[in-house]
Amino acid sequence: MEQPDLAKADTEAAIDRQTDPQPAREVLFELRDVGVTLPAGPGGREILTDVQVEVGTGEIVAIVGPSGTGKTTLLRVLSGLLRPTCGTVTLAGRPVTGPSASAVTVFQDYATALLPWRTVAHNVALPLEGKTGKAERRRRVREALEVVGLAERAEEYPWRLSGGMQQRVQIARALVVQPQVLLMDEPFGALDAITKASLHDQLMDVQAQTGQTVMFITHDVDEAVYLSDRVMVIHTPDGPGTPGTIVHTVTTGLPRPRDGIATRDLPGFHAARHELAEVLRDGRVGH
Repeated sequence: MEQPDLAKADTEAAIDRQTDPQPAREVLFELRDVGVTLPAGPGGREILTDVQVEVGTGEIVAIVGPSGTGKTTLLRVLSGLLRPTCGTVTLAGRPVTGPSASAVTVFQDYATALLPWRTVAHNVALPLEGKTGKAERRRRVREALEVVGLAERAEEYPWRLSGGMQQRVQIARALVVQPQVLLMDEPFGALDAITKASLHDQLMDVQAQTGQTVMFITHDVDEAVYLSDRVMVIHTPDGPGTPGTIVHTVTTGLPRPRDGIATRDLPGFHAARHELAEVLRDGRVGH
């Protein structure tokens, strides 16, 4: 009797799941008619214009686009570090008027973000100091380090850890405040390919455990597609030097959990990657 090809069946099932409708998500972040003009010269310099964004609870959303199109500016608006010149930004229905523990940013430069004279545990505890009791602080630090797989390194110093581990310490420091949203500015851009692939899966595990919304900037199209539910493209449709805006969004439709090899073999992965590459090349859809 012929045995079924289990590997083939698993792949076909994964492909079938890509066509399933995505479950409805509660809107968490909402940007309406957002524009940003920074002081520069007599009239200022317009960085972003007419940005319309909705992000659901528990989504992973990548932001891609050429340099100078306003990606980091958008992340600063989302984090409350920068007030838009026009338009509205809301998080869980409340206006974003400044930095909040509900949305925490993880930066690319992990080496300077961590304090070398403090242990891993004390680096992670930093946002809680003066805000929680010692026992509560220790519990939350331990839990955050367990999520990123560094509980056994709590008493180490950052300079004794690899780059990938240091970035995981940064993620733990963000998780310890129990935010609704993780905002990440090219979090893996400075890492080698092998470490980056490992941290991709670590991020997916963290999101699965916490259910948090994740938004991150990247210049890596493969990274954007592999990690995300949706990829937003910022571009300057009127040419270089003009304000950026969201010109296109790709829904990846890839099933979870994801596998670094099997997921990249799926037709849906290649289709999303091709669509993104075309938009990034032309600057807008149908160019």
